[in-house]
Amino acid sequence: MCPNALGLCSVSKVKGNKDMGIDIAALDTAGRDELLEHWRSLIGRPPPKHISRSLLIQIIAFELQSKQHRGFSKRLSQRLKRAALRDVMRPAFKPGSSFVREYRGKTHVVEVGEDGCFAWNAQRFKSLSHTARAITGYNVSGFKFFGVKP
Repeated sequence: MCPNALGLCSVSKVKGNKDMGIDIAALDTAGRDELLEHWRSLIGRPPPKHISRSLLIQIIAFELQSKQHRGFSKRLSQRLKRAALRDVMRPAFKPGSSFVREYRGKTHVVEVGEDGCFAWNAQRFKSLSHTARAITGYNVSGFKFFGVKP
């Protein structure tokens, strides 16, 4: 049975735990400064500036449990790697390709540069979505805006 509201179990009593005896159940009552110190000792770098207290607790608890159980299972690691590759895989557009779209009565032409960046109105963008945002003024999928199927 797990003792805290997050449903996470205590690992401070695990033999050989080198993590300063941090008790997951005690994270709920720890102050922000104490949580930040736990983060630095576990992760080795300062946390993001505006991270919420609840997210700090969840990440610290995850890191503690991960160290206790020696990380992810081999199967989960493989699934995460495949998911990461799937997210990174996106169409590579040939340099010199053009995307043409009429928007609010004006024709916009975007060209793919040699480095894979997108050029529009003498500006360079790292993605088609950033280019579409510059044209429309709001966040929009570059693929949808230009009618490209990924």
